[in-house]
Amino acid sequence: MVKAALQYLVMMICFVSSWVAATELQDVRVEGLFKNAAVININGQQHLLKKGQEILGVSLIAANSKTATLRINGEEQTLPISRAISSGGYQKKEEEKATLVINSAGQYFASGSINNRPVRVLVDTGATAVALNTQQARFLGIDFARGQVGRVSTAGGIVKSYSVILNSVSVAGIAAEKVRAVVLEGIYPTHILLGMSYLNHVKIQEDAGVMTLIKKY
Repeated sequence: MVKAALQYLVMMICFVSSWVAATELQDVRVEGLFKNAAVININGQQHLLKKGQEILGVSLIAANSKTATLRINGEEQTLPISRAISSGGYQKKEEEKATLVINSAGQYFASGSINNRPVRVLVDTGATAVALNTQQARFLGIDFARGQVGRVSTAGGIVKSYSVILNSVSVAGIAAEKVRAVVLEGIYPTHILLGMSYLNHVKIQEDAGVMTLIKKY
């Protein structure tokens, strides 16, 4: 009797362990795509996976700018960005997000647009406004000469500046309208700086070299 009871108990433990393992992974979401790398959200936590890496039962087989091929608990799936696999019947409203990966210099670059023209910007939480030089402003068709004139200090010394309002600034589809910007005479900044006049429109999360911008509603 005792032996039979112990055998039954062992069987139940194995069954429960298998059930927990099968249901432990509830939600997998692709939030960022890069060449041979992807940002994967597993049960609400972001992880940067490179090709061949595995975490929490999820491994990255391949990735490009359109899809990520994952092996999830032994099953292969190819997913586009912001697509989820969930064992639950409820999914919350999709947030508007931009996922950025830090580069070797410790910087976060992003592709976006200013006044509906494509740009590449450098995230700078230390800048109070979006900042760009006069050459960049001319390329974007910004009539900065009508802006309020001032002076700012740069790596090249004190230069003339123009305070303007941009019609729109967008990063990965997260758009903000009527964004304050400063146009500086000369060659600085060498990269368009995405300052707080835009970043105040989003929530910023940073973890292990991944920055997520989430649109505020």
